[in-house]
Amino acid sequence: MARRSKRLRPGAAAAEAPSFDLLALLDGDLGQQILSYASASDLCTLDAASQRCQGFTTEPWENITNARFGMKNGKEGWKLGTSFMRQPTFMHLVDDGDHGYGDFYPGTNRVASNGSIVVAVTDKPDANNSGRAYPDDENSMGIRDAFSLNYIRTVASPIENWEVAICGRIGSEIIVTSNPDEVCARRGNDVQILHYAGREISDPFHLIGCETHLLVGNVDDVEIFRVNTAQEAGERTDDPQLVSKCTVTTLDDIEDDEEILHMSWDETERRTFVVCTQSRICVLSFDETAGTASLIQTIQTADLSISLGNVALSDEYIVGASRQKKIYVWSRNAGNLLHRDLCDVAEEDQIDVLTIANEVEDRGLDRSISLALGLPFYCRGHILVSTSHLGCALCIWNVKKGQLLKRYNNSVEERHSQVLDDDAIHCGNDATDMTYLEGLNAFLCMDRCMNVWSFPCNERQSQMAKSIRRREQKIKPFWQGQSYGSEEEDDDQSELSPFVY
Repeated sequence: MARRSKRLRPGAAAAEAPSFDLLALLDGDLGQQILSYASASDLCTLDAASQRCQGFTTEPWENITNARFGMKNGKEGWKLGTSFMRQPTFMHLVDDGDHGYGDFYPGTNRVASNGSIVVAVTDKPDANNSGRAYPDDENSMGIRDAFSLNYIRTVASPIENWEVAICGRIGSEIIVTSNPDEVCARRGNDVQILHYAGREISDPFHLIGCETHLLVGNVDDVEIFRVNTAQEAGERTDDPQLVSKCTVTTLDDIEDDEEILHMSWDETERRTFVVCTQSRICVLSFDETAGTASLIQTIQTADLSISLGNVALSDEYIVGASRQKKIYVWSRNAGNLLHRDLCDVAEEDQIDVLTIANEVEDRGLDRSISLALGLPFYCRGHILVSTSHLGCALCIWNVKKGQLLKRYNNSVEERHSQVLDDDAIHCGNDATDMTYLEGLNAFLCMDRCMNVWSFPCNERQSQMAKSIRRREQKIKPFWQGQSYGSEEEDDDQSELSPFVY
């Protein structure tokens, strides 16, 4: 005999509905699975279900997202933060000269993206120039689509490219590169070169860009240039003015022997940026309308006896990376040091980066600069995504707690035992730069080529990441003269994705 289900009395449903604790669900494994590919509208539906079951309303989304990840965009922030805790899709992009722009084996590789395109450069491309079909000029830039990562074209450059940034509107981008003597802006076939005579600095001009302006770090000055439209620049003229200087901001109290070492935006909103010198960190506000910058905060770092190679801003924290590839965290409000010497490897496995860089330079190899650059990283809320102290791995940190959450790697960790080996250094196992790809929710790291970790937040991102991985798995064996496996083998995540420490 079939068992009859119990029915509630009419009018008693609301009073007798079981309690449903959505917060407890979100903190459990089931919640992580439910939210893996949940859209913002899905989360609203779940919120409505929670309300009907006497749970809490939509407002606490802001609170729990801010408490856990330090982000202020509610459900979208929750999706972003939880995505970094899941296994990413790893893509290793290696193209031959006939397929793309060649492998950036030598020198110090740099990369930039504006969400539409990815631009990669290297300061020493001549060692792998012979395999390129075009161009013959050794100074060139490789351009890819920022979502599909498809190769677009290779562009010749009139100067050596040590750093790269992108400014201007999407579809009318200006690619800007620099070296210790020049800054070059390029839009299509129009080129503008800014010459700086008599500059006695061995580091390149440091660059950051946005839709309306280009900022150039020159010794202790921040030079601000306005981006001109194609009509303002004088399209197809012999001397196009792609950018025009607005103002120069001089950092106060900078010693004569100090210079700007790095610059970066506050990625939440590009109204603030940060620079670091040999002994201090300076936070500046940026007025887009007036094209001016003003100093709002200075943090002294001389007492730490460190040399910073990278610095970034989040809503509550300032994060710096030393040239010894260790992380330091300051409070953005109080300016006090919260965490120091954070490292993703055990103390016994850490290396003396500066000593090794000097030994490499003495031996005439070309990796000394990249070894001492500091860690490339990206900061959002309490989440910091960085490369590793050893090799090209991806690390997820909670900067509020000073805690390493995840570490994703795509190769066996033998970097420290091979660091002085000629072949290992020449191939470039150290990440020299990193950029965030918003469309894929991915991080592209440069070492000998492009390494991409994608953390899909929706099905579109997931399908594109898998498609890129399959494509690259077939291209690589093709030009290496190898055979490749079946579609089933290509889809095997255990073979193609990094493992987690």
